Amino acid sequence: MHTAHRLIAAVALTGGAALGLTGCLSSEPFPGRPGSRVLNDSVTALRGASTFTVSGTTSSQGVPTQVNLSVSGTGECKGTLSARSGGNIEVVRTRDHTFLRGDEAFVLAQTQGMPEEQADRAREEMSGRWMRMEASDPSMKGLTDLCDRDGLLRGMYGVPGAEKGALTEIDGQEAVTVNTMQGVFLVAAEGEPFLLKATTGGPNAVDLAFTGINRPVQVDVPADKDVYDPDDID
Repeated sequence: MHTAHRLIAAVALTGGAALGLTGCLSSEPFPGRPGSRVLNDSVTALRGASTFTVSGTTSSQGVPTQVNLSVSGTGECKGTLSARSGGNIEVVRTRDHTFLRGDEAFVLAQTQGMPEEQADRAREEMSGRWMRMEASDPSMKGLTDLCDRDGLLRGMYGVPGAEKGALTEIDGQEAVTVNTMQGVFLVAAEGEPFLLKATTGGPNAVDLAFTGINRPVQVDVPADKDVYDPDDID
């Protein structure tokens, strides 16, 4: 397999688990609103935020990926992901391109099993540099789903069996628990009713927290001298 194909395969399914989410209160927030509406309103509020950070774990067919991405409503994002093949990947996504830079463990994992001369050349080309892909490249779909604010949250609407549960606290913020057949969601009980956390089970389980809501995100495009295209190292 060509080196470029190996690199793309390593990140194509990273974060590929789409969020397709199919007690009583001691002091009830959102009086008169059923759990389904509370959850839907929390997703609407978060989708209306200019930016937020999503962090935690997603799974695809039981394979977990660690995620820490700041996402903007304009499609830009930056942060880190763990790679299925090993190591971690830095991500910078603009409207036009996706830039990926693996750490040393990632680079070693990608060049494992290559002929020595080819592996040395690939490591030299990759180390400390960013791989550039078109943002619309279909091989980046798993990453694109995580970097797309609307796509990330769309599957949380209309989750069946949603019922309000106990009040709790997350990161010093009071939240109401919404229990569903798929998992548990935490919704801010004061101020804007933002979704703060989603935890679900199954082969595509997620355990994600949403923080940094409406904080500015600066996405800097890597300098050309630090960028390579995948075909450059075949």
